[in-house]
Amino acid sequence: MKEKVKKEFLKIFYVASFLFITIFFILPYLIQLSTFFHEKSHQKILTKYGVSNTYNINLIETIPNFFNPTMDKLGITKFDFDTYNRLDKSSKADIHIAGVISDLTFLFLISTYLAIVNIYCYYMIKFKKTYNFTWILAINWILFMWLLALVQITVANLSYPSGDFYSLIRNI
Repeated sequence: MKEKVKKEFLKIFYVASFLFITIFFILPYLIQLSTFFHEKSHQKILTKYGVSNTYNINLIETIPNFFNPTMDKLGITKFDFDTYNRLDKSSKADIHIAGVISDLTFLFLISTYLAIVNIYCYYMIKFKKTYNFTWILAINWILFMWLLALVQITVANLSYPSGDFYSLIRNI
């Protein structure tokens, strides 16, 4: 009896530890990764139009900055605003659309993976009667949390007054 309680306690402890580590350590770095690609998309187009720019990534402060709601803490591209203002409207639109396309690409890829893997899991459970999906469920959890965070960040980017969408509308 005592051994069974200990075994069940350890299962609960392992799951709780996994969830804690995922949310507080893995998720911030996944968001930093997608932020990196978002900003690199902006930088690529800024460079294409001759606007000097920089983007600094700070992996040491990723975790505390993830829980800080100010946008500049996760990383934003800094650029020569005077050169940017001299660009025509379509060039400015390219710059702002690049980040949104990067976000939508991540959302699409993660969603596609989750859909395919969950169809596979359904097939294995329904027809093959296989139920050991510990690693698949763990990866699904991580990717689902990343997907939720990316949806929230993308919506904020599209609706925040200094986000890409409002900047796009202001410049058109």
